Amino acid sequence: MITFHRPQGPECQTAAILARMTPGRSGFDARTLKCPAYGYDHQTAVEPFDPMKSRETNGWLMGQLRAPT
Repeated sequence: MITFHRPQGPECQTAAILARMTPGRSGFDARTLKCPAYGYDHQTAVEPFDPMKSRETNGWLMGQLRAPT
């Protein structure tokens, strides 16, 4: 699962929830987060994450994982 920083609402300090994800400018996703208590919207640009290119996945693939013989 992909995790990211969820900002807190400015008035209630409640963690915001992800309301919308849309393609942003080249190489980024635009995410809209909403405060569940007051309806405060926060928009941020996030670089997409490809789990198949992570260090952990690469280590698993290069480890003892082999094709059946």
